[in-house]
Amino acid sequence: MASERRIVGFVRIALYHSSQNREMNPQHNPPMTHSTPRFARDAARWCALLLAACVLVVARPAAAVDVWTEPNPGIRHLHRTTPAPAEFHALVIDLDAPGVRIRCTPLRERWKSTSGYAREAGLAAAVNGGFWGLFGQGAQGLTAGNGQIWGADDEELGFFAVSSNGRAWVSRPADVVEGSRRMITEAVSGRPMVVDRGRMSEELYTFPRTWTREPRTAVGVSESGRKVILVTVDGRRATSHGGTLEEIAQIMIELGAFRAINLDGGGSTTMFVASEGGVVNRPSRGWEREVVNHIGVVAPAPVAPAAATQRVTETPAAVIAAAQQRRATGSGDNNPREVRANARESVEGTGFRNWVRARVGRFVAIDRLGLGRHREVVVPALFAAALLSFGSVVLFIVSRVKRARAKKRSLALGGARPRGLEST
Repeated sequence: MASERRIVGFVRIALYHSSQNREMNPQHNPPMTHSTPRFARDAARWCALLLAACVLVVARPAAAVDVWTEPNPGIRHLHRTTPAPAEFHALVIDLDAPGVRIRCTPLRERWKSTSGYAREAGLAAAVNGGFWGLFGQGAQGLTAGNGQIWGADDEELGFFAVSSNGRAWVSRPADVVEGSRRMITEAVSGRPMVVDRGRMSEELYTFPRTWTREPRTAVGVSESGRKVILVTVDGRRATSHGGTLEEIAQIMIELGAFRAINLDGGGSTTMFVASEGGVVNRPSRGWEREVVNHIGVVAPAPVAPAAATQRVTETPAAVIAAAQQRRATGSGDNNPREVRANARESVEGTGFRNWVRARVGRFVAIDRLGLGRHREVVVPALFAAALLSFGSVVLFIVSRVKRARAKKRSLALGGARPRGLEST
């Protein structure tokens, strides 16, 4: 706001001096031609005014507002815009509501876009799920869907799960769990823990990407296990730079999470709400990405259109103050390790690296081919072909270098023969 006041003041002063010069010195106002200095001064002044107005429009931070809707019975949707700027979407799901339950991805339904998975399964809402291996393209960590367990837990990843009794819970990465013994029917893995026992998790202080702004997805549960919170934040665009894991933890705690865990983010971050038109956020790559698994919500059909039940409230003052401070300083307040080396990336949410990722990613063909489950064969084959091609190029270069050296050596030896031998 201070920068806006300075720009407005500059505009007013420039306009005042322009009018005063014309009123007090009419004799010094010759006809406007391209050859007179007066024309040049006026043109420069008006260009400066136009530039200041453009800066005023661009520099204006996003409005801070909370919009609540109820797309289905038992589901509340929060759309929050902060001055960071950042756009958050959160779904608060009441598992005690009749007909409301969680449905994660079975093995046969893997590798679909979030909206495609939700529409085919007839879900009210869904978000993208966990991580997958780069080479094998398989889901990492414990994974289950519709009662089928198709992944094993490990020490690197925690998970969100729902047991056969309908209770949701989040397991820490350090707690290795055997899914069949805990009667797990739905599960998605992630890392790190974002909220633990109602407070920001200690894992965030050692996780390397906690205070950078990225598109993110997370899931949390209440202490009773009867409320699930799904949160996404858009990133890598001018109107939403992304969110830090600290901000994800804060909104989770605000909405009642006792434990929460981070899921796959970046270009994968997607939230789908059927009764609100489909995908409610803006994926950072410009299109929906196919992901290995998802978290879906089954709920009764809405009684009335969700748009008719919008409730707009003011964003909490503490959230606005924290977002404004991060906008000014480039990181959060609770960073004990002083992870502020790349402040520009934290403030802008992109930096050069993410600028390249957001734009080069638009031309990555593998995400746009719609391979589905076939990518588990195609991607390893492409990796193998790339490695073979690279190896062939290296061998070709090495052979050419050896041949050139051998030729040079033979020429050197031929030129060093004694003169007596040359006559023979």
